Amino acid sequence: MKGERMTLQEIIDLLNHDIRREYAHWHFYMQAAVMVRGLHREELSELFLEEAKGEMEHIEEFGRLIMGLGGVPATTPANFKNNLTDPRDLIAEAIKMEEEVVENYVQRQDDAQELERNGGIDKIHGRRIDVFLDDQILDSRQAVDNFKEMLK
Repeated sequence: MKGERMTLQEIIDLLNHDIRREYAHWHFYMQAAVMVRGLHREELSELFLEEAKGEMEHIEEFGRLIMGLGGVPATTPANFKNNLTDPRDLIAEAIKMEEEVVENYVQRQDDAQELERNGGIDKIHGRRIDVFLDDQILDSRQAVDNFKEMLK
């Protein structure tokens, strides 16, 4: 947002885009748990279900943040791949999704810092969003690292 100040409503809209991606990740992992095939299907199904559980926690956290900022959380998922069955393809897609979300959250932190520069209550909201996203980035990076180790 060059030349203009970020508004609280704009960042709420962006966070609603983020929660839609979290819903997509939850759906992807749930679908992956059911669709995965191959020798290690049981173990991978459990892994994907655990990832889905983490995504549901993210959805709740984003929802509470958006509500706290005065917005209404979105409830529909963004698009996601839902026809994969090969374990390597599922893991590669999970890596892609999580890496994209990390990149997105780093941008969102820049947006939050822009909001902080407005001062007043926006400074508090911006700082809260920035700190919140640190945890989201850490969780997603850990997932990426874990999945990459599985493909080695």
